[in-house]
Amino acid sequence: MPDGQFHDSSDQDMRTRIKPSQYTLLVPLTAGRHLAYNTVSQAFSLWSPEDLALWDDLEESGTRPYEPLYRGFVQGGYVVNAATEERDTIKGAYNRARHNDGHMMVTVAPTLSCNFGCHYCFQGVDKPLTKMTQKVREATKAWLLQQLPGRKSFHLTWYGGEPLMDMDAIWDVSATAIKYCDDNDIKYTSMMISNGYKMTVPVAEKLAKARVAKVQITIDGDEATHDSRRHLTSGRGTFHRIIDNIKAVTERKLLKVSVRVNIDGQNEAEARALLDILQSNGLGIHNGVSVYFAPVESVAEAAGDGCTSCLSKVDYADVENRLHQIAFEKGLMAMPRMPRHLGLCTAVKPNSYVVVPNGDLHKCWDTVMDPGLRVGSVMGSVRKKDAATEAMWNAWSPFENEVCGSCKLLPACAGACAFKFVHNDYASGEAGKLPCPSIKFNMAEQLFLRAKARGFVSDDDWDQKNSPTVKGDGMLTGNRHTLDSVGAIHDALRDYSSVSA
Repeated sequence: MPDGQFHDSSDQDMRTRIKPSQYTLLVPLTAGRHLAYNTVSQAFSLWSPEDLALWDDLEESGTRPYEPLYRGFVQGGYVVNAATEERDTIKGAYNRARHNDGHMMVTVAPTLSCNFGCHYCFQGVDKPLTKMTQKVREATKAWLLQQLPGRKSFHLTWYGGEPLMDMDAIWDVSATAIKYCDDNDIKYTSMMISNGYKMTVPVAEKLAKARVAKVQITIDGDEATHDSRRHLTSGRGTFHRIIDNIKAVTERKLLKVSVRVNIDGQNEAEARALLDILQSNGLGIHNGVSVYFAPVESVAEAAGDGCTSCLSKVDYADVENRLHQIAFEKGLMAMPRMPRHLGLCTAVKPNSYVVVPNGDLHKCWDTVMDPGLRVGSVMGSVRKKDAATEAMWNAWSPFENEVCGSCKLLPACAGACAFKFVHNDYASGEAGKLPCPSIKFNMAEQLFLRAKARGFVSDDDWDQKNSPTVKGDGMLTGNRHTLDSVGAIHDALRDYSSVSA
């Protein structure tokens, strides 16, 4: 039976009929072996040719009475009870997580101002200089205190612009939220999205007191590349200041740092150089510094020319796979795991919101620059359009369209980015409009990296013709969304919101 089994469950009754799980993915290797992964159980195994023959026989027959020879398949979740409606089961788990009132996530952008002038920023280069007034701060705190009763946990993310351009709001709002959570036995966690330029030791010490445990900082390559893309509004470089800040705050164990590297068609080699620089500076998982990669995408008109060098979905997945292996080998990344419900972000959770400097409430980080896309306000003002916009977010579900609903990656992906469905007319280009995440295009490669890291396979086991996720005759992961399929879903959501409002 399958080797390298990582998931166990109880044996099944001999009289039970079983069937193959529709969420089992197989990656062909050389010598007739396969990697098997189930996106529900997250079991991961190496199958022999004999295992595959048994599996093929089961698939051909559809259902079979359970026998001990199927025990390994059952333990891994690769087969399920024949009476199980898997899609309904997955939908139930997704909805329970989505509508979990015990946990709340709020993002606060105290200012949309930024000291950087990044050309690809979806917020544009000419950002407003306004910060939260005291009146908006008080309203934000009052709104939070109205939302928190009955919660078991609360997560606060600081966002911008550059949130450290308005530190007073951070200390003020954090103190109120922390006190209420402590007094009412609510688990409180917090993180920040920052460019890192103002992340000095004194600031990090205050952030630690405000229970900000982790900061995401973007570095786009080596010094020359980063400074050409992520410079101050004056044009001055920022690379060395950011590296020095990361070293200083992690040496003192004040914060954990997640380094985000934005990738387009121009900086793969420079991203590799950055990994060398981070390693040479003694940074890595061992001292709280990790790296992850993300595609540059144009999600709004304000992004300007940010998508002229955007990679296609397939090309980005290919680059990401190469960078993952290098980052893992350098101790800057744990071997990536398949996600669970990737698309369950603030935007789709009915009790989670983004608060912007004027007090407007949004559902998604990508809409904060457009007051026309808000869903309410902590100041109490309500517009009919707000309710219609929120209705679109609440109506969105990956289970209501055939492409997502039939995808083997559904339990992992959960539709990925809801913004690209709800506000598809707001984005531009393939990278901005199409939602399928990189695992749709490099799932086989990612699983192979994991298996190789665990010593189950070597490079010789990769079958260049049959192993890749994307091949000439289609993809191992099945159909992907197209501009037409996403556009049709967007139109249906828009029609729904106009009726519901």
